[in-house]
Amino acid sequence: MKNSGICFVSLLGGMLVGAAVSMLLTPQSGPELRKAIKNFVDKEVDKARTKYNEVINED
Repeated sequence: MKNSGICFVSLLGGMLVGAAVSMLLTPQSGPELRKAIKNFVDKEVDKARTKYNEVINED
């Protein structure tokens, strides 16, 4: 169980870094980029909370 947790966190971290780099390299205006980043982070935080609650409730 501990190894799968580390794997999940590593995967999530890699996804976040990749998404952030791609957003920063995309030609957008400042306000558009900030809004896109905020929406992305909010969506990913919700996904992570959902997964966390699923894992916690399995035990």
